[in-house]
Amino acid sequence: MHMATRGQIVVSVFGAVLLTGCASGGRPAATGQPGIARVALTSAQSEAVSAGVRQMVSNPDTAQLSAVTAITRAENPAVQVCGYVKTRGADGKEGPDMRFYVELLDVDGKPDAARGQVGDMPTDRSKVEFMCRYNG
Repeated sequence: MHMATRGQIVVSVFGAVLLTGCASGGRPAATGQPGIARVALTSAQSEAVSAGVRQMVSNPDTAQLSAVTAITRAENPAVQVCGYVKTRGADGKEGPDMRFYVELLDVDGKPDAARGQVGDMPTDRSKVEFMCRYNG
C-alpha cells in the first residue's frame, strides 16, 4: 500500500471517530456522577428558561443567556438548568456574567421555570454555585 493512501485512511478514520463522538443526537450524556444525566432542552423548555431568568434580573429586555446546561437527577423529576446571564445597565453598559439556576418543572403540560435564582449577590452566588455543582 502506498504511504499517502495509508495516511489518508488514518485521517479518514480519525475524522469519523471525532464526528461520531460529537454527535449526541439529543440523548442524555454521561456526567460522571451516578444518577445524573445531561439533557438537551426542547425549544419550549429553552423559552421557559429564558422567560424565568428574565423575571429575575433588573433589566430583562437586555438579558442574554449563555453556557446553558441542563441535567436530570434520579431523585428529582425536575430538570435543573444552569448558565450565565448578562444584562445592560440603564447607562447601556454591559454588566458582568451572572450565574443562574432554574428548576424546570412541567405545569399543566408546559415547561415552567418560575423557581430559581441569579447569583448577583455573594450569598446568592454561593447558593447558585451549590445548585449548579453537577452541571459543570
